[in-house]
Amino acid sequence: MRNSFDIDKLKAIPIVEVAERLGIKVSGHKAHCVFHSPDRHPSLRFYENKGSAHCFTCGKHISNTIDLVMQVMNCSFVKACQWLSDGHATYSCDNANVSAGQSRETTAATVDLTHLERLIENPRLNGEARRFLFEERKISQEVAARMRLGSLSRDVPMSGDIHGIWFNSPALLIPYFSTDGQLVNLQARYLGSEKKPRFQFPKGARSIIFNAPQLAKLSPGDHLHIAEGVSDCLAMLSAGYKAIAIPSATLLTFNDRQMIGEAAARVEGRLELDVWPDNDRAGSELANQLALLATDIGITLHHHKLPEGCKDFGDYWGGIRN
Repeated sequence: MRNSFDIDKLKAIPIVEVAERLGIKVSGHKAHCVFHSPDRHPSLRFYENKGSAHCFTCGKHISNTIDLVMQVMNCSFVKACQWLSDGHATYSCDNANVSAGQSRETTAATVDLTHLERLIENPRLNGEARRFLFEERKISQEVAARMRLGSLSRDVPMSGDIHGIWFNSPALLIPYFSTDGQLVNLQARYLGSEKKPRFQFPKGARSIIFNAPQLAKLSPGDHLHIAEGVSDCLAMLSAGYKAIAIPSATLLTFNDRQMIGEAAARVEGRLELDVWPDNDRAGSELANQLALLATDIGITLHHHKLPEGCKDFGDYWGGIRN
């Protein structure tokens, strides 16, 4: 039998009332965020007139009451509607943050990882990739080898299916590994002159921090440099820094925060973050989010300013290497 719900009526339920039924303690329209941990200062703000909520630390946005239930209970749209329809239902969100995070981390990738592993099994750099890395970006050859960077001289499929979507060539191949060194994604950076997408990821691959294995190798007192993109991260590594790059230049995801928080916990909070934000709006936003994260997990953040005329760290690194 098909479920039938009055969606507008469910969305009209006061969102604070729904939050409290979910076990979230709301005071003065604010609550400790259940989507990241720890949240030492209430950062989840509820807007009762709009029926929405937003966390100013992790960036999580809740558009309505149904969305709130789906996100907290990690359930489907139909189950959320069913739960809201039962006015007497209650739910404890004490472990919601953990279960939601585990769900995101353990979702099976639909991409053909075996095929991607073959593409980087014996990584080689063609002429276009070598020019891009070593002449234009001044990346260390040792870093390129350590990051297992490869290249494509001809188009190849993103999966084993020749009828699927293809990686364009010539391209630099950039592998993404989990903290334990397992391949989880592969990015192609197009180096040709035709109008084609500059960056390509296989559909279904998991988004993850670039150079995530670095997080497992940190020692107490280390400085961890955070870049907005892979090229900047490669430049930081070439400069001798311990560095990672976040997947999105404008947003620290739940998983990004969790991975950095866990790395800090492994060294008992004796970790310092360093950020060299790009000289643009996205760079400023990233710096603000990292500052909030550092405060949240009790570590120090160093905000470095790039010299005038440098748009990003890669530009700065290339300048001092010339």
